[in-house]
Amino acid sequence: MVRISLPSVLAFAAIYTALAAPFCQGAKVKVWDQHAPSHYEKAQFQQAVVSSEGVIRLGRRLKPFADLDAAHVWDLVEVKDGALFAAAGDEGKVYKISADGKTSVVYADDQSRPFCLAPAGDDAVYVGAGPHGQILRVDVNGKVKVVCDTGEPYVWSLAVDAKTGTLYAGTGPHGRIYKISPEGKGEVLYAAKQDHVLCVTAGPNGAVYAGVDKNGLVYRIDAKGKAFVLYQAAQAEIRTLKVTADAVYAGTSAPTKRHGGAVAGASGSGVVTADLTTSKPEAAVVLGVKVSKEKDEKPSKGAASDADSKESKGSPASAPSTPSGGENSVYRIGLDGGVREVFRAKAMMLCLARQGNHLFVGTGMDGELFDVDEATREHSEIARLDHGQVLCMCQRRDGSIVLGAGDPGKLYVLEDRYAVHGTMVSEVLDTKLVSKWGALRWQADAPAKTSVSVAVRSGNTAEPEDAWSDWSAEQTDAGKAGIEAPPARFLQYRLALSSNDPAVTPSVRGVTLRYQTTNQSPEVTKVETPDLNAVNLDTPKKLKFKWSAVDANEDELSFALYVRKDSWKGWMELEEDCDKTEYEWDPTTAPDGVYQLKVVASDRKDNSDAEALTGERTSSPFVVCHTAPAVKVKATPAANGALIEATALSPLVRLTSASYTLNGKKSVNVFPADGLFGGAAKTFQFTTDGLKPGTYVVVLRVHDAAGNIGSGDVVFTVGGAE
Repeated sequence: MVRISLPSVLAFAAIYTALAAPFCQGAKVKVWDQHAPSHYEKAQFQQAVVSSEGVIRLGRRLKPFADLDAAHVWDLVEVKDGALFAAAGDEGKVYKISADGKTSVVYADDQSRPFCLAPAGDDAVYVGAGPHGQILRVDVNGKVKVVCDTGEPYVWSLAVDAKTGTLYAGTGPHGRIYKISPEGKGEVLYAAKQDHVLCVTAGPNGAVYAGVDKNGLVYRIDAKGKAFVLYQAAQAEIRTLKVTADAVYAGTSAPTKRHGGAVAGASGSGVVTADLTTSKPEAAVVLGVKVSKEKDEKPSKGAASDADSKESKGSPASAPSTPSGGENSVYRIGLDGGVREVFRAKAMMLCLARQGNHLFVGTGMDGELFDVDEATREHSEIARLDHGQVLCMCQRRDGSIVLGAGDPGKLYVLEDRYAVHGTMVSEVLDTKLVSKWGALRWQADAPAKTSVSVAVRSGNTAEPEDAWSDWSAEQTDAGKAGIEAPPARFLQYRLALSSNDPAVTPSVRGVTLRYQTTNQSPEVTKVETPDLNAVNLDTPKKLKFKWSAVDANEDELSFALYVRKDSWKGWMELEEDCDKTEYEWDPTTAPDGVYQLKVVASDRKDNSDAEALTGERTSSPFVVCHTAPAVKVKATPAANGALIEATALSPLVRLTSASYTLNGKKSVNVFPADGLFGGAAKTFQFTTDGLKPGTYVVVLRVHDAAGNIGSGDVVFTVGGAE
């Protein structure tokens, strides 16, 4: 257990205080924290890699081994003396590469397209070729023999049963798997309903495993040709298989786009598209399997549907969570039938290799090689080609792995040791404003003979250029480092990892940078007050104000509110410290008149008194009116009623409605003589008819936009009544 002493804590606190000294007390310090894989998506790596847990380490050494005069290396096989054979189908050649990297052509036929290889004894290989579907035997001296003529246009994959010497071939476009005895006798072992059998591999007890180009099916076929579907992946194409003592690994290669590039097609996957007919083989028997799901994973839509069940007598297990468009996966199918997705990426899974608990995955488009640690479930990109794809891998007897690449055709050796030096240059941080820099922290493990350092630079253009500052000195003390760069808007940092022990790498789990933007005045962008020319108040005792404000530093704002009548010289304070963006004012203690509201925004909550700034805005004029409309009413009696005439006048605001009552009975709406409300002075005229003799009282009530109500009344008689 690690014990931390009180003096250590106090020392750390002192260091932190010193680093924060450039920032004023109370200022808002912002933090740029990078620790997750997504944080490094735009970073530039050189001999360094980031894992699925966001840990940065040195990459494995990738040593160039041989350059072939070929566009692609489709397959690799090692023979007894350590020499390698490489299939270069585009050029119709098979190369031999000696242990020291010297190359020679042992087979060449411009009418042939060698795509796959398999060992054929101590010093020879089987070669599967198109477009005539021949399987050849080629030895180290270039002697060629036709082993089997399948009659199929393409032989995509070959596998040899080490115990019996039986050769298996996956072909297209009729989905047939051929079984060829050591004597050269060939027969169809199984015919799938899919067009192309892209990969075959021999397993224990004479079983053969196969992946096809449609429906995402992984087959297991026994020695008698009885087929079981072990799994149906969410992706359509099973491109590569790896069989071990305890599992089958299947990699998919649905087309994907990377960095705005074209969809990977034939050159990326090795599949040649052809308009060919497909025969209808007998149905396969599907083995139901269990799926081991991670927490919160949803069943895949890649599971077999009712329509799929017409091809088989069972129901394959559903996949783990459904990959999105362009994503491919590597699945592990255990001996008990349990399926687990061990890796997923937006890349085509082209080849697999396994060492201990580590599964290596070669991909297309960006030429990435991934290492999947099955014990920890952590994965990382351990190497990347400068260009091209990792099309195949060969595990040599000495434990090393040779990679075959495409675009162009080259061979590389993945060494079992780390690079001496590697770097990661971060994406550019845009702080939006010129900023001052503070503490720089990183969390790292640096075993003996390894080191980690960080440098920074800053500038005022979005892309780093000559006008940026130079890289700072390398800082190695994660407890005392600061961002040694001039104040600027943009910032970038560089991690440098080094190791003098090829078996050990330092690791960085996260980087944190602190900064403070130069304080900018807040801005009140809008102030809304009641416009009595457009709205009506329900009561003159409530005026509701609203406003909007922004702060470029994202500081918390408070507001002071003031009003001023048009005849006043100064402002009257309504509220000193309002933390909302609306306010309700009771103006009954203020005189009638035309007013303005001033809103002053302050960022003092996040800044010291010396650096706090304000911004303000004054509203359009608005009216405060407590005086009710003056209403005058007169009546001219008639035989059975009266003609009522009235005037109404508001001192400041428009009139909005009017109604009268006769002897306190039902209220009746009336309109101005011109038919429209809207002005401050209006005349009204209406008659009361059908009245019996007697005394009558008319009360006229007039409303204004400020919510005031004025009234006037008149008494008249009908029929000479007193």
